[in-house]
Amino acid sequence: MEEYDIIIIGGGPAGLSAGLYAARANKRTLILDKPGEGALKKVEVLDNYLGFPDGITGKELLELGRRQVERFGAKIVEEEAVGIKPHPDGGYIVETPEKEFSCQGIIIATGVKRERPGVRNLKKFEGRGVSYCVTCDGFFFRDAPVGVLGNRDYAVREALELLNYTSKITLFTNGKQLRAREALRKKLEESGIEVVTQEIEELTGEETLSGVKLKGGEVRKLKGLFVAVGTSGATDFARTLGIAVEGSAIVVDRNQSTGVPRVYAAGDCTGGNRQVAVAVGEGANAAINLISELKGTRHVDYH
Repeated sequence: MEEYDIIIIGGGPAGLSAGLYAARANKRTLILDKPGEGALKKVEVLDNYLGFPDGITGKELLELGRRQVERFGAKIVEEEAVGIKPHPDGGYIVETPEKEFSCQGIIIATGVKRERPGVRNLKKFEGRGVSYCVTCDGFFFRDAPVGVLGNRDYAVREALELLNYTSKITLFTNGKQLRAREALRKKLEESGIEVVTQEIEELTGEETLSGVKLKGGEVRKLKGLFVAVGTSGATDFARTLGIAVEGSAIVVDRNQSTGVPRVYAAGDCTGGNRQVAVAVGEGANAAINLISELKGTRHVDYH
């Protein structure tokens, strides 16, 4: 079994930022990065992250981050973490389908599962009208007809956020019941946002999205569609370790501590604003405080 001081689950902005700080502190650091396309890799132009005046693609930003982290000695393994359990001698064991790794401390930075619904042509229009982040891309659809795809709290919040850019908003539940908290339901009703519960047959358009075709043949014209059906993959780890969860987010304190000894969480899996800048800051904060805890230089009250 390979041994590390710190294992970081997730290779997005939060995980890479945490890995950078951990490796620079001379901690044996492993980042487990699930293979596949994360949401950031699909971002064509990221222009709200400081230091890139001409913008940068999400994929390029992640590649630069990986190179920087590896330069300081962190190891990145493209395997999915499938379980965490306490080590008999203290610390933790992180399991992947192929191996087990041991460590003294963990940072969970898995991001959020952004499920791709079975809607025809969805992938075709990703980056061409289909987006996964209102805060990132809402600006580009000012005063335009847009839709949000989803049926839970996240989808309702995204629809309400779009009111900052346009009033022409439709929430599509794609044949599912709306399952949002009462307070959000009330805000949705007061906003005047239309809710369409019919199942979607396909997205329409040539080079860019032009509309949504519903089962039955009706076509709703749209310039943009925001997919908001994600749930946090980190909550399974959290519940296994007895970490508090609210909805689909891991509960952390201002130090990014979960309250379980030497287990921290950062980025989208903790809720809040889903922004690269926020994730990078939280990853750094988590690593700094975990390193301090491993050194025994600060008091941690878990009660």
